[in-house]
Amino acid sequence: MSKLEQLGEAQRRPQLLATYSGDTSPEELRAKLLDAIAQSAFTNLRTYSNCSRSTLRAVQEHLETRCEGTVPASVTLAGGIGGTGETCGTVLGALMAIGEALGPDSMMDSAQDARAKAAARAFVVWFNEEYGGTRCFQVQDALVGWHCDEASKVEAWQEAGGPTGCALVCGEAARTAARLILEEWDSYEDS
Repeated sequence: MSKLEQLGEAQRRPQLLATYSGDTSPEELRAKLLDAIAQSAFTNLRTYSNCSRSTLRAVQEHLETRCEGTVPASVTLAGGIGGTGETCGTVLGALMAIGEALGPDSMMDSAQDARAKAAARAFVVWFNEEYGGTRCFQVQDALVGWHCDEASKVEAWQEAGGPTGCALVCGEAARTAARLILEEWDSYEDS
């Protein structure tokens, strides 16, 4: 069974993980924030068709971390770095969001550099476990069992649910990147 089939045909948006019971505990508020981030990344990709900037922008908007120039700079990373099928644009957008939120302002701050890299490493480990690799074509293979590497395959890719699957990946990647950022920010407050 393909990853897309595992996600379920009826699922057309990221899974909502909050209970939405009216609970205003810090945990529930965080779960709702992460749901909003996942939904934004999903909607961004379905609307604008660029996985890297869709993932990056969703995290930026909700965590208020936007640095000028990062969204335009991320545009070339979609489709596996310029459409080549190499590293998935969603992965790169999420890593840019982590770096933007956690990276040190000073090149001399090796402690903050190490914390940002640890969060990035945790994201990559999660992504590899979830999708079987970080290459765009590996993710597509996990979603539908094959990858769309030729113009002649685009119609079949669309019929197989590939675009929706990629939007779901963007949502879950944005959720995970934001969770890692928030956990690191929490550790600042605790120290």
